Amino acid sequence: MKNPSQIQNLKALSASIAHETRNPLSAIRGCCDIIKGNLDEAVEYLDLIATASNRGLLITDMILTNIREGEIDASKFVNLSILDIIKTAIKEFSFGDEAEKALVVVDLSDLAKNDFDFKGDETMMIFVLFNLLKNSLYYKAQINIWLDNDKKCLYFKDDGVGIPADKLPHIFESFFTSNKKGGTGLGLPFCKRVMQAFGGDIICESKEGEGVEFYLKFKI
Repeated sequence: MKNPSQIQNLKALSASIAHETRNPLSAIRGCCDIIKGNLDEAVEYLDLIATASNRGLLITDMILTNIREGEIDASKFVNLSILDIIKTAIKEFSFGDEAEKALVVVDLSDLAKNDFDFKGDETMMIFVLFNLLKNSLYYKAQINIWLDNDKKCLYFKDDGVGIPADKLPHIFESFFTSNKKGGTGLGLPFCKRVMQAFGGDIICESKEGEGVEFYLKFKI
């Protein structure tokens, strides 16, 4: 018989897989709907379906790696543009509607001026941004994203409910949740592991009632 801790881990794993694969599966469904109505653009959307499918499989593998606390393989890391990653993440994220998408405020011209390259994995970095977006949009918070080329930092700030002082030190601990429906406590800990595998880190500052700000620091 499984002990309570094992049952909790299994529940968290199944919930996390279901939650994190929602974006690629929604993208696939949307592409299929478009193809049905416009066969002339089928090739373009079939490419998107293939990309979303592969990303969904990789996300599932990452979650399984996280639950087992296995090491992240850095042997296939490549140089990537952080601007390209941000644009791809926003494009592929499964927003509930246009109003929700409008909550994400980005100045592409300013991002382009401060763009920088880092060595990492595209899907892992998109997974990190998906988690930050999902957490903020859960509270219908407005989100601002900007870059600092000199410090090699990505800043992600929302104007949501914030995090209580007694909860803040624990948000990167596995299975720690703060009364969030559907939360598994796996997302932010894995974000931390991804950023550290890239040679950087992710830091959070917050006050209850004053929103949350994440600093994603990349290796210089």
